[in-house]
Amino acid sequence: MSTRILKISLLLIIAFNLSCNTNEAKLEQFKYADQKETITCNTGYDAILKEALYTFESDIINKYDPKQKNKLRAYRAYISNYISNRTALQETVSPHTKAVFDVLKSKKTLWNGKQLNYSSPEVTCIIDNLNDKNLKQTIQSLLSVNSMSSDLFAAPLRSSTAYSRDAYLATFVALDLYYSKLHDIDFSKVDLTANIPKPEPIDFNKTPAKTPLKVKEPINNNIDHTGHNHN
Repeated sequence: MSTRILKISLLLIIAFNLSCNTNEAKLEQFKYADQKETITCNTGYDAILKEALYTFESDIINKYDPKQKNKLRAYRAYISNYISNRTALQETVSPHTKAVFDVLKSKKTLWNGKQLNYSSPEVTCIIDNLNDKNLKQTIQSLLSVNSMSSDLFAAPLRSSTAYSRDAYLATFVALDLYYSKLHDIDFSKVDLTANIPKPEPIDFNKTPAKTPLKVKEPINNNIDHTGHNHN
């Protein structure tokens, strides 16, 4: 009898897991699949979190430094605007970001309501692998007293550039300071196509740099051949 109950329990667990996986959205296009790998947590979410990070970076670069495309400058600008509550996400999010967010939103373990679930396996792995010891200690201290929030975490980032070297920290920033805030956007009222990066216009008034022409040495037909044997 106990064996039968065990089998039924296993079948119910498998069915539940399959049901959960079915409810998760799938991303139709991975634009950054060929880019350098980011985090390795082996929770089944590594690929979408990589896509989420590169998409976030593309958005903030397009918003804050579209000409020079300096990633560090874009990060600093976004974090500064986040702290000042001036991110204007409706003017930042691209159609691909919305597609990525829809997939992230369907990963129920990632969220606690509209907030990032700091105790989820994915986020716990990210925090455990942070390279910046001070930021890591700050997060862990806030978590230990149940006071962790994106607003409290953002302040120490103003004086840090560790996210430019640490994919785990950059992913945490993307999830906590960007994607979690997209829960509050009514996308039916946002023209996402307006945020697609525009190609730089060609300045026809700009004189192209001229490549100096190589001057060929003239052929001297008056060379004195006296003393040479031309037979």
